[in-house]
Formats: sequence, C-alpha cells, structure tokens
Amino acid sequence: ERQRRMKPLRAAALAAGERVVRTRYGVDDETCTGDHSCIRLSGCPTLTVKTSSDPLKSDPVAHVTNGCVGCGLCGEAAHAATLCPSFYRAEIISNPSGFDRFKARLRRIFVKAA
Repeated sequence: ERQRRMKPLRAAALAAGERVVRTRYGVDDETCTGDHSCIRLSGCPTLTVKTSSDPLKSDPVAHVTNGCVGCGLCGEAAHAATLCPSFYRAEIISNPSGFDRFKARLRRIFVKAA
C-alpha cells in the first residue's frame, strides 16, 4: 500500500476516479490478552505495544501503527499459529462502485437489525 512504487500508481488511479482498495490491519483492544506472542512470531516493526484503555487490564496490548504497508504478515502469522483472535483486516474502498455501495447499505441494515 505505501510502497514507493505503488504510491504513484494508486494516486493516479484515485485521480482518474477508479476504484482503489486499501488494506488496513489492526488489533482489537478488548480481545487482546496481552501475551504478545503475535509480536514475537511476526517480527513486523509496525506491530508494537500500547497501554490498555481498560483499567482492569494490567498488561499492555498489541497495536498496529500507521506505518503499516498492508503486507498481511502479522495477521497471517497470528491466525496460522492460532494464537490471537484479536487481529482484524479492514478494506477501505475509495471511489466505490454501485455494487460496493449496495453491499455497504445492506450491511448497515443488517447490523442495525441485530
């Protein structure tokens, strides 16, 4: 995503109004247990620790910083070793198509109903 050779291509596609998908990874603070085995396995420099917002948790939780390039190594290592269910992957769509908008509308309806 943030690689030097990809950045101009993505900027040109955005300027042309094309659909561009960015991948972001993160860690859910509430589900993270704080054992940091995900950090030891992946070796990703953007996977760090931060203080927990929950006052009942004494251990710091894992955190993915904004320097993430979206390679997916951290999430794959955590899920392959079945270590951490707190990793999530989000796709951010710029210039969505009509079908993308329809899917988002349907998802909002079903989430409200649940």
